[in-house]
Amino acid sequence: MPLKNVLGNSCAFVAKHLGLRHRYVFTKNNRLRLRYVAGMTAACAAGLPTAVAFSPLSGFPVQFEIASAAQAYNYIEPSVGVSSLDAGDDMAEGSEMGGIVLASVPQFEKPATPSDRIVTIGKGDVLGTVMQKEGVAATEVHEIIQAMGKNFNPRNLKVGQDIHMHFEPHDDEDGYKLTDLKIQLNPLKTVTVKRDGDEFSADIEEKELKQIVLAQKAVIKNSLYGSAALAGIPKSVVSDAIKIYSQNVDFQRDVKPGDSLEVMYESHQTEDGYVADTGNVLFARLTLDGREIPLYRYETADGAVDYFGPDGQSTKKTLMKTPIDGARMSSGYGMRRHPVLGYGKMHKGIDFAAPTGTPIYAAGEGKVQKAGRFSSYGNYVRIKHRGDLDTAYAHMSKIAPGVKPGARVKQGQIIGYVGTTGRSTGPHLHYEVMVAGKQVNPRGINLPIGQALAGNDLKKFKSHIKEVNNQYAEGYSGSVKLAQRDVKKAEDFN
Repeated sequence: MPLKNVLGNSCAFVAKHLGLRHRYVFTKNNRLRLRYVAGMTAACAAGLPTAVAFSPLSGFPVQFEIASAAQAYNYIEPSVGVSSLDAGDDMAEGSEMGGIVLASVPQFEKPATPSDRIVTIGKGDVLGTVMQKEGVAATEVHEIIQAMGKNFNPRNLKVGQDIHMHFEPHDDEDGYKLTDLKIQLNPLKTVTVKRDGDEFSADIEEKELKQIVLAQKAVIKNSLYGSAALAGIPKSVVSDAIKIYSQNVDFQRDVKPGDSLEVMYESHQTEDGYVADTGNVLFARLTLDGREIPLYRYETADGAVDYFGPDGQSTKKTLMKTPIDGARMSSGYGMRRHPVLGYGKMHKGIDFAAPTGTPIYAAGEGKVQKAGRFSSYGNYVRIKHRGDLDTAYAHMSKIAPGVKPGARVKQGQIIGYVGTTGRSTGPHLHYEVMVAGKQVNPRGINLPIGQALAGNDLKKFKSHIKEVNNQYAEGYSGSVKLAQRDVKKAEDFN
């Protein structure tokens, strides 16, 4: 039988015969109070020439030389022994009781100050085991895990996460008791556990997000994405800006070192600066070879949102010039030596080399005609945009969910991902434009442009331009917290 069980049973027996109450010997969780171990062990061993007990301070065995049963009681703590034995008021420390002298023993003072501990989860660590190693009773560990189960599964703990524990001195026994526990789940959410008496409750603390407007500028040195990252512009904002300009700008051929991109956009942040998400691009100005192309986000009277130039003309055309981000044009439209077949053959589209998995966008709004494996094209999607205008996308690694014959797609919607299926020598997008069923050069086709603002809409838009320009000037000069207002809670961005 384990030693702690032997001590517990023995002490319970002696306590009963000495008239000690259960709470003097055991805690609420039926743990043996350490300050009685030595005394009870000595009493249990009465009559033996030598007894071995465990010191409540060090946990190492201590020899007690016992000549008689009377000496065994010398180790009973007077503060408990005198009152609990019901010996009467005439008994006091050092008095004799049938030859038994009640001697004084050292008092073990409880800790004077709280204790804060941080444990970092390592490989193979389990929350329950971590808490028990810090001295939390098994019964309390079970209650804590049950309490937090509504908000967090402890099995989802990851290596490197910190467990913050706060301990207070026990009110009625030696040592500490856990009163608070915190685990940061992500930069926005923290699970907390608090003690209330003998019970525990758990909750999720969430940081509030604010929406601010930021203004930043990137001068292009090598790549647009790289230069924007150096300027602190998030990748998602750059991607949105490319989509806005892709109606009229070929980012593979038109953008050169020395050009610049300026943006003003919404950012959802916590008070300590963590960026949870970015919102709409409100204004952008792309400068190409000294020529400025400013665009403004504007909502018309009928609720439609689009990007317009200073003259009120929408940038939207029937088709985007490049239906893919950050790709290199590897082959143009026209005669070429086929890389697989090895002879001269008309190339009736444009190839964009990009890593496998790069998103491919619908060049324009329309209805899907084909979606699936098609001849040497591999995974293939064909979209009809107007009566005689179609686009086709080939060699995809996979087609996006929901993109199937009959489905409607919006301009800029992801329809698939770059791959090398079909007759292909490497990952790329083969892009075709067809007019009346015949492939044409995507760069030579003239496409109609979107709406132009007029009347009251144009008047309001001109006022909007002035407001945005002033806002951008303030933001770029360093006052970045523009038009700040409360936004949704963190869960809306997860």
